[in-house]
Amino acid sequence: MKLDLNKFKFIFAVLLFLGVEPLISKTHSDGFCISQRSIENQPTWIGWGNSHDQHRFQDESVSLINLENISNLKMKWVFGVPDAEKVRSQPSIAGGFLYFGTQSGLVYALDAEVGCIRWTYKAKAEVRNAIAIDLNQSNHPNDLYFGDFEGRIYRLDALTGEEKWIRKPNAHPLTTITGSIAIFENNIFVPLSSVEIVAAIDENYECCTFRGGVVAINKISGETTWKYYTVNEPIEAGFNDANAKKWGPSGVPVWSSPTIDKKRSKLYIGTGQNYSLPATKMSDSIIAIDINSGRKAWSFQSEKNDIWNGSCVRNGINCDFDVGSNFDFGASPLLIRDENRGDLILAGQKSGMLFAIDPDDGSMVWERRIGKGGEHGGVHWSLSSDGKRVFVPVGDIGDHPKAIGKSKSGVYAFDPYTGEQLWGYEAKERCSDNTFFCHSGFSAAISSTDEILFAGNLNGVLYAFSTITGESVWEFDTRREFQGINSIPAVGGTIDATGPVISKRMIYINSGYGGYGKLAGNALIAFEIID
Repeated sequence: MKLDLNKFKFIFAVLLFLGVEPLISKTHSDGFCISQRSIENQPTWIGWGNSHDQHRFQDESVSLINLENISNLKMKWVFGVPDAEKVRSQPSIAGGFLYFGTQSGLVYALDAEVGCIRWTYKAKAEVRNAIAIDLNQSNHPNDLYFGDFEGRIYRLDALTGEEKWIRKPNAHPLTTITGSIAIFENNIFVPLSSVEIVAAIDENYECCTFRGGVVAINKISGETTWKYYTVNEPIEAGFNDANAKKWGPSGVPVWSSPTIDKKRSKLYIGTGQNYSLPATKMSDSIIAIDINSGRKAWSFQSEKNDIWNGSCVRNGINCDFDVGSNFDFGASPLLIRDENRGDLILAGQKSGMLFAIDPDDGSMVWERRIGKGGEHGGVHWSLSSDGKRVFVPVGDIGDHPKAIGKSKSGVYAFDPYTGEQLWGYEAKERCSDNTFFCHSGFSAAISSTDEILFAGNLNGVLYAFSTITGESVWEFDTRREFQGINSIPAVGGTIDATGPVISKRMIYINSGYGGYGKLAGNALIAFEIID
């Protein structure tokens, strides 16, 4: 039976006017909610980093999870994602709704407490980024924004899933949206990445023409406010050995969610490598952009001459240059503030380097090598901070031709103003086989509370650490079969890219990242502190 959205919205508005705030929840039949409870006023995790600063932190005023009760954290339910071998859309939560996208393009709104389905929406392609939630004046979820794997962005009604508009903000046919959309005032900010690095494997492909960047779009109308490209327009540059045209410069994608600096009216992005010659000045960089005009304010480049595409590890036909390192800034820049010590941008790179950057001019304050670097790190998908310390996951597994030093896979805490290491947890291999079942590296995003740091491992184990000492205080092996609350069988696997989402008494984690030899899976797992 199809829901009449206009009728539903009318009834919903009347109930709100009468002081009743309905949310279908509590019990479920075939996975769908059939009862009601009140909408919560307090948002709990409204996008990728849970703040404009990208701290991936949940304050004690929201989260009740601490060192005293962490041993009481138990699995509550598992949602089996249908038709999936990977779960790459980190959940977002507000008003008691939990939102996430899937490999098939289905977008779900669940009841965050019991896991039943509130509504679904079918996007035109895979949704792998976190859903960005725009709140109304009552702190209730109002609109949702997300991108799909084919470069479209969507605006949905948060309560009903009704489609408000779809836009394609970039003309290049191989554009994809991997980073999560950031919302600020009247605009949304969309990071542009690309699958052209894969297309380059084809000897007949004219490599390469994609230009990374970020687009500002009016959140109501969907019209473009401004567009910033990280690389100039490509020009013809001869032919490859298969007689296909060559183009350049190209690449410099933005894989992660932009960081918003309200104080300076700036937006910060991290970039990846060039795809073809020539090397440019914005690859492997942190870039500051004026949030109103879209003009570059400054850029900090950590590594020059990083040119790489998929052909470099296959046939080499579109890789007729000195092969670069492919050391992206895949993690969002983290903005930290202190009234006495000032403001800093912390940026972790796949090279294994951690940088502190002055947000006023882009100058480097300090740098520190914390890992050897590689495809899964050094630092791959995030940092986290409580404002006093910065927590850093390191995914140093496997060999990489540009790696430096020994593996430092683990999780570490640093003083953000000096770079001094405060504590470290070095990952331990659980078995000897050369597989992701045994590999122990922290590539996925991490998240923290005042006392607990949650981090998922490439081998599928979810850990909780003391933010004070770095001691491991709880763990859960997700590599198992589950019966999904929606009657879909679920299995856990590699935890990569997305990180733990922390609410009041609960946390949520995606488990399963099929491809590239990793452990496939289709599980969204919810845990709760049990008194």
